[in-house]
Amino acid sequence: MQSDESGPSGSKGAESPSTTSDEKKTPINGETETEAPKAKGVSAVAVLWTFGKCLGALLPVYLAGYYRVSTSLLVFGLMVYTGWKHAREAKEARLRSAIHLFGNEQEYTSMKVSKSKRDLPAWVNFPDVEKVEWLNKVLQQVWPFVGQYLEKLLVETIAPSIRASSTHLQTLSFTKVDMGDKAMKVVGIKAHTENDKGQVLLDLYISYVGNVEIDVEVKRYFCKAGVKGIQLHGMMRVILEPLIGDVPIVGAVTMFFIRRPKLDINWTGLTNLLDIPGLNVMSDSMIMDAIASCLVLPNRLTVPLVPDLHVAQLRSPLPRGVVRIHLVEAEDLAAEDNYIKGVMAGVSDPYALLRVGPQTFTSHHIDNTLSPKWGEMYEVIVHEVPGQELEVEVYDKDPDQDDFLGRTKLDLGIVKKSILVDDWFTLKDARSGRVHLKLEWLTLLPSTDRLEQILQRNESVTSKTADPPSSAILVVYLDKAEALPMKKGNKEPNPMVQLSVQDITRESRTSYTTINPEWGEAFTFFIQDPRKQDIDIQVKDVDRVQTLGSLTIPLSRLLSSPSLSLDQWFQLDNSGPASRIYINTILRVLWLDEERIPSDVSSKLEAGLSKQLPQQSSPHPSFATEGLLRIHLLAGQNLVPKDNLMGGMVKGKSDPYVKINIGGETFTSQVIKSNLNPTWNEMYEVVLTQLPGQDLHMEVFDKDMDMKDDFMGRLKISLKDIIDSQFTDQWYTLSDVKSGRVHLVLEWVPTASESDRLDQVVQFNSRQSYQNKAVPSAGLLFIYVEQADGLPLKKSGKEPKVGAELILGETSHKTTVCDRTTSPQWNEAFYFLVREPREDILVLKLSHSWTLAIGSLVVPVRDLLSEPQLVLDQWLHLDGASPESQILLRAELKMLIPSKCPGAIVKAKSSSASEPPAAQRRPETDTVQRSSSVDTPTVETTVAPVSVFEDVDVQETAADVVQEEVEESHTPPIVQPPHTSPEPSFASEGVLRIHLLEAQSLVAKDNLMGGMVKGKSDPYVKINVGGVAFKSHVIKENLNPTWNEMYEVVLRPQSGLEVQAELYDKDMDKDDFLGRLKVSLADIIQSQYTDQWYTLNDVKSGRVHLILEWVPTVSKNDELDQVLQLQSLQSYQNKAVPSAGLLFVYVERAHSLPLKKSGKEPKAGAELVFGDTTYRTKVCDRSRSPQWDEAFYFLVRDPREEMLIVKLSSGWDQPMGSLVVPVRELLSQPQLVLDQWLHLDGASPESEILLRAELKILNSKMIEAPLGSVTGSKEETVIATDQLFTAATEEEQSSELPSDECAAVSSQAQDTEAVEEDAASPMEEAAAAEPPPPAPDTCPVAPLVEEPTNVEEPTHVEEPTDVEEPTDVEEPTDVEEPTPQSATAEAKGEFQPWQMPTEGTGIGNLAHGTVTGLPSDEESRLGEVLPPHTSPSQDFGSEGVLRIHLLEAQSLVAKDNLMGGMVKGKSDPYVKINVGGVAFKSHVIKENLNPTWNEMYEVVVSAQGVQEIQFEAYDKDLDSDDFLGRFSIRLNEVIRSQYTDQWYTLNDVKSGRVHLILEWVPTVSDSVRLDQVLQLQSLQSYHNKAVPSAALLFVHLERAHSLPLKKSGKEPKAGAELIFGETTYRTKVCDRSISPQWNESFYFLVRDPKHQMLVVKLSSGWDQPMGSLVVPVRELLSEPQLVLDQWLHLDGASPESQILMRAELKILDSKMVDMISAGSLPCAASGCGSGYGQVKLSLSYASQEGRLIVTVHACRGLLSQSKDGVDSYVSLMLLPDKSKATKKKTGVKKRDLNPEYNERFEYDLPVEEARFRRLSVSVKNNSASFRSRDLIGQVQIELAQIDLASGVTEWFDLKDEAE
Repeated sequence: MQSDESGPSGSKGAESPSTTSDEKKTPINGETETEAPKAKGVSAVAVLWTFGKCLGALLPVYLAGYYRVSTSLLVFGLMVYTGWKHAREAKEARLRSAIHLFGNEQEYTSMKVSKSKRDLPAWVNFPDVEKVEWLNKVLQQVWPFVGQYLEKLLVETIAPSIRASSTHLQTLSFTKVDMGDKAMKVVGIKAHTENDKGQVLLDLYISYVGNVEIDVEVKRYFCKAGVKGIQLHGMMRVILEPLIGDVPIVGAVTMFFIRRPKLDINWTGLTNLLDIPGLNVMSDSMIMDAIASCLVLPNRLTVPLVPDLHVAQLRSPLPRGVVRIHLVEAEDLAAEDNYIKGVMAGVSDPYALLRVGPQTFTSHHIDNTLSPKWGEMYEVIVHEVPGQELEVEVYDKDPDQDDFLGRTKLDLGIVKKSILVDDWFTLKDARSGRVHLKLEWLTLLPSTDRLEQILQRNESVTSKTADPPSSAILVVYLDKAEALPMKKGNKEPNPMVQLSVQDITRESRTSYTTINPEWGEAFTFFIQDPRKQDIDIQVKDVDRVQTLGSLTIPLSRLLSSPSLSLDQWFQLDNSGPASRIYINTILRVLWLDEERIPSDVSSKLEAGLSKQLPQQSSPHPSFATEGLLRIHLLAGQNLVPKDNLMGGMVKGKSDPYVKINIGGETFTSQVIKSNLNPTWNEMYEVVLTQLPGQDLHMEVFDKDMDMKDDFMGRLKISLKDIIDSQFTDQWYTLSDVKSGRVHLVLEWVPTASESDRLDQVVQFNSRQSYQNKAVPSAGLLFIYVEQADGLPLKKSGKEPKVGAELILGETSHKTTVCDRTTSPQWNEAFYFLVREPREDILVLKLSHSWTLAIGSLVVPVRDLLSEPQLVLDQWLHLDGASPESQILLRAELKMLIPSKCPGAIVKAKSSSASEPPAAQRRPETDTVQRSSSVDTPTVETTVAPVSVFEDVDVQETAADVVQEEVEESHTPPIVQPPHTSPEPSFASEGVLRIHLLEAQSLVAKDNLMGGMVKGKSDPYVKINVGGVAFKSHVIKENLNPTWNEMYEVVLRPQSGLEVQAELYDKDMDKDDFLGRLKVSLADIIQSQYTDQWYTLNDVKSGRVHLILEWVPTVSKNDELDQVLQLQSLQSYQNKAVPSAGLLFVYVERAHSLPLKKSGKEPKAGAELVFGDTTYRTKVCDRSRSPQWDEAFYFLVRDPREEMLIVKLSSGWDQPMGSLVVPVRELLSQPQLVLDQWLHLDGASPESEILLRAELKILNSKMIEAPLGSVTGSKEETVIATDQLFTAATEEEQSSELPSDECAAVSSQAQDTEAVEEDAASPMEEAAAAEPPPPAPDTCPVAPLVEEPTNVEEPTHVEEPTDVEEPTDVEEPTDVEEPTPQSATAEAKGEFQPWQMPTEGTGIGNLAHGTVTGLPSDEESRLGEVLPPHTSPSQDFGSEGVLRIHLLEAQSLVAKDNLMGGMVKGKSDPYVKINVGGVAFKSHVIKENLNPTWNEMYEVVVSAQGVQEIQFEAYDKDLDSDDFLGRFSIRLNEVIRSQYTDQWYTLNDVKSGRVHLILEWVPTVSDSVRLDQVLQLQSLQSYHNKAVPSAALLFVHLERAHSLPLKKSGKEPKAGAELIFGETTYRTKVCDRSISPQWNESFYFLVRDPKHQMLVVKLSSGWDQPMGSLVVPVRELLSEPQLVLDQWLHLDGASPESQILMRAELKILDSKMVDMISAGSLPCAASGCGSGYGQVKLSLSYASQEGRLIVTVHACRGLLSQSKDGVDSYVSLMLLPDKSKATKKKTGVKKRDLNPEYNERFEYDLPVEEARFRRLSVSVKNNSASFRSRDLIGQVQIELAQIDLASGVTEWFDLKDEAE
């Protein structure tokens, strides 16, 4: 095509300048035709013009002679003019020819190729490159409008910017802008489909021949210039990626030229000089260079179409690969060095020029040969295949101009497919010659598995070039920098970056006048050996003299990082304190995949040979060499107080926490509130290599809510020292602070390859207890995945792209995804921490691109325990794949043997050579965990405490101990008692549990109209037992209240004790008496458990329902699991949790306590802390062996988690030691008693305390209810004697129900009790006949048997309900007692499917708390098969949450004018918001045109349909509110953007705008991020007290069955009421049926899924209750996909009554959660700021110069009364400063509420004086009037609270002067 077009174009161009007659006969355009007739006449103007031109031509000759100028200059000028004229005419000819060709393309092509068309059949087409004539027609149609846009752009935008750039160009203007009528054409389009499916790749062949005319004039210098005609030809690649599943489908458009396009410009006016020979080439190349810098590879133009894209990665993606070019030799080249004018043929001096895009290489030349042998090697980066080509040109080296010997081209896409190309290539455009090239395609590997192999292979590569072969490439994405230092003179720098690797240096572009530059550039380097090379980064000013910072990154650091990349901030060296740079460095290993080379040699070798698979894996020698570092953070002492009060006059405390960093892992401890001697007791584990140079870094901070956390010290420990010592227990002094030290136990855990120590390790780990719930690992599992074989093909027949995912517990790893093959190779290694080797399981899943499952493998870790050396290395078959599919892996288990584990070799680092004497007396059952506490030890390094189960050889130090006793002790030893001797009454107390359920028929005290109208009461209860008082909450306006509260009191049984309860009516003045009752404690203890209604005394009516239980205690833990399960099933309105045990502690004495610092003996006292309960002993007289003999008790909620802390101190002010006793350690003691001497942590080694800790498990009778008999006898009794307690359990499970349902449940229990009384004798016989059943393992449920057919259903209590039409509740209906009859039933073996109780705990047991068998007469009626799950509509659960944050408004219209409008006033604005029929209204801001609301609203809407969010602003008035403006936003735009923070202009008014944050909150079906979502709630506060929802609860009620009949015997009209917090929904009321169907869906906004619950009430016609159901939302968190979909039993209904319901929880995953992690939560959203604005400051201290450096960056959100903003400046002053000598201020920023200053100030201030000064920062209004205040806001900064050494940059809230 090109050759055809070039022919006529060239001929036209050759003819047109020579034959003017042809031009006249055949005019090219209309202009020539119109000008031709004018040449016939002769005018005076033409004559004068001809005379002037002749004079102008002769004038230089005359002047040259007159001034005696050399004739050579005249000749040179004539030559220049001639060359310009020739070039000009040639360019015009080419342009005319091209325009003519484009104008007559159809006619021309039809004329030229008509013969070719006739020779081809009609069905022939060329689909490779498609013509798009429709696109050209579109371009032609819109081209005039493109011209209009470009004209407007040049005249209105570009011209003003040029005029403003220089004073010399102030008179520049575009006099003519005409883009012509020739539009750009797309000659053809080629689409590539062989690349990634996530992108669309197009090649556009562009041709533009335009008759453009653009004239520019600079009137000041009488200068005119312009362009008349442009030609541009080239192939542009367009990539549409990424492809997304939302409009606009394409995320971004990337455009670039693979090769430089051809450009030709026809200049006019003064720019005609650019057509002079030499200048024309230079000008065109300069313009092409400018285009290439933006649009030619590797540069790309990327236009993002959707937000939040990584544009930098699209603009500079990783290369496709690297091609290694071996320029071997050439032969038969043309001879260009001829002799005697070509008579004698000579030779050549050939060299080669190789080019791939902008990468160019030149070989050395070889003299006098036609067959040169170069033997050189080059490496080029390939960005795009197909498309990029290798161009090789061969030249003959000559002294003057090199002769051309030929060229060849090769598409590098061929090299990629073939991997290796080794061939001879014939040279084109030459008489003869060919070149031998060897090309290798190197793929980029993201792992270092093959690095050693590559380095060895590269050593064998020989080349005559200086550079050895590379083993990797390094791509550096240079993003941005922050807080760079200022230049001298406090000027902002012009930063640029120099990046160097060895001797290769690249430079970035320059960012002018900024300390926060952004570059966004990518650089690529070839790396020979990444283990030895570094990358050096220098940030410099544009003059390259002043260095602004430096950074050196060893490439070995990348080798140990995941995916061989580092994407993070780096602190700059030799720079400012806060200077840092953001860089993404990616290393890729270059791998030549020889196995895929389809060479003839390899094919011959492999032909007919079977594939030999290796029998075992071959991992790298470094495999499984990692070790485990265990860090035990114990305590801190004497930390620096940071939270000082009254400006530092009163010394405060700190809230310390610790950050530990090692090997890229970071651990953060919990915060200890208000404590300078904190105790953490936390443990962390990290897997590390033993590479040298690693350090453990630890920093202590003080947690602050508002400001940056204060620095409290740091320390650094070498990993090599830890490994050498194996075990270190030591106090470490903190550096960079005045005081403070931290107690750490560091252990490099030894590993073993045998499992004989497993039991000891697991037992040892089970006895460890840490506050952060950490569990020590028992082993390290190393996995090496090498390869797979025989994998199945995809359904499409293609080979899969296989990746492997390894899962062990909650840890998962993924391999790389291999190219398409059924035998993938990974050669990747991973490790896992194993807690329990006998239970953990490794799961390996293979899949195609992580989407299509291929097969899986399950390897129980316990299988490795029987393998030799605990290693499994073999081929394993895959499940779910083809029979021949298998995978080769190596699994190696290393047991972790702690140094303190029995039998371990102890290599502890200690400065103390002996153990205390008391260690020899220690009993063999010492299982108490000790933690260093707040007390000051007498030694700096302590020996780790040794327990009895820690089998350490104490005999080695026995001689030293005896010798030390002889030297130090001059008095005979005191014989200490081995055990305590408490009083006989010790631990004789018990627990009385009081369950206040409800009351009925209370007296009405709140009468109306003087008693004529009877009212209600607001009752509450006071309970008093043995001096302990409890008070219930108040129930408003209810004579039948339901409290459901529980209280516990520890009592010692004594005669005369009573439980006294008094009821009162809550009033504003004095509470009215409603009655009292008394119950003897002796009666309660005798009956153990009482569930009874008690009549109130001293009043007319009223009774109270109480459950009173004297909970017996046992000294064994057999019942503990049932007790804890009972806890989880019970919930009370007062949030009480039943205790599981009683802990009795007897503190008898201590001995060998340390002396005080003054040398005196201490006055010792002991403080016992257990949860929120604290007791103190008496303070003894001065003695080192105090004796207390005091006893205490504690209520224990969870014995497995809680712990007792005993702290000893002198006079409660000087710590002397502490002890931590986890309660779970008592569970393994005989009789749950620990009675012995225990060592004190933080004291001297011989300090001990004698105490007795005794645990009593509370064995509630509620866990003893039997399951009942299920034998086959029909005469057998089925009603259990303890069914009363089962009913009570059911009542506690439904404790969250309202009063009517709770009463129904309790009445059912009474009815059951009545039946039991009548059936007493049969029950006694059954009890005598059968042994008592064992205690069940789970929560008691009702007997799983049929009910008797002849027993009437018990009548339920008809309670008054709070509905719209309440019934008369003054006289409640009495309970109807059922008629007692004989009760027999036939047991059934199983339920129907919908009746099976859910296994385990949680919502299944809660819902099935009242399960019983179906009555026999119901079997026939329930023969129908009920669906097991619901079937909601497809759009169920599809709604989402729109969160609207109304922040503020500005420049509102003033409506409240004064004096008839003569005086302009203010407005009282408020906003109305309407979304889909849901309306919100903000509160009114009085007299403010710039109000701040800070209110949040949430609405649940469907994402389908077209909805709008409508906003209207009004001015609040007494009569009619005035309109202040409106605007609307389309909901689909909000959904598409997800998160929008924007100002919206008000319509229909003169001025005003509103600031909104609109967020469409996406939902997820897992609870992983729930804690972060709940944290977001705590960080946000709004003026309307709104709390952001954490989740959406969708409920679908489908049907119910077997509902009870009404009292009249009729079937009910069932309706369901759903209550969730303050939200209530009602279903429709069904027709009469006991199996109603609703099929209705509802949703609820959930604030706290861990505490809220859903209540479903069924009733007949909304007046007669029929049953209820309580579903705690927290139960859904443990369900798969957070969905519960099943039949659930109803409480308070008949036993077979069930409801089919689906409850689905969706967590709201707000974008603000990620903004919290990034520290970018909007100010208004996080509740920060004070309304006066904020100021951004940087504070640091230059210690060498002794100067305080303050940089004022900017302000934001300044308070202004004017709509035009404020003229602000910042004033600084160091206080105290009476003379104001330190006062400094910035420049004034005009009319800006968010001004930027970026000014730096320095103060000469000694470092010791800095902590006594404070910096006063005031933001002032420069345009304030005489009467108004000039102060906008100010902040006082105490320099003592700022870490000036490290520097700080943050926003400070401005406050009013009064604050």
